[in-house]
Amino acid sequence: MTTTILIVDDSTVSRMVLGAIIKEHMPDVKVVEAKSGDDALIKVDDLSIDMAIIDYNMPGMTGLDLFAELAKITTIPRRALLTANIQDSVQERAEKIGVVFLNKPINEAVITPFLFDK
Repeated sequence: MTTTILIVDDSTVSRMVLGAIIKEHMPDVKVVEAKSGDDALIKVDDLSIDMAIIDYNMPGMTGLDLFAELAKITTIPRRALLTANIQDSVQERAEKIGVVFLNKPINEAVITPFLFDK
C-alpha cells in the first residue's frame, strides 16, 4: 500500500522543497499538495492520508484550523505543523491535539526525523 502525504503551504517554493525532500527519502510515496486550507479540504475528499505536513501561517485559515477541519472528515495518523513563528501558545495548541511542531526553514534535518519517527 502506498503512503500518502498531504503538504499544505501557501508558498510554492516551500511545497517544492518539502516534496523534493520527501521523494528523495520515500520514492514510492504519493504526495498531495495544496496551497491553502480550502484547497486541501477539496483535495483530501475520499483520500486516505497517512501523514500531513501543514504550514501554520496561511491566508484563510491557520494550519491548526485546518487540522480541526480535517479531523471532522478523516483520520490522519501522523501530523506536523510547520512555522517560523515559534510562539509558545501555538506550540502548546499543536501538542495538545497531537500535532508535531516543526520549525522552518524547511530542510532535511527538520523533515526526515518526522518522516521516519514511528
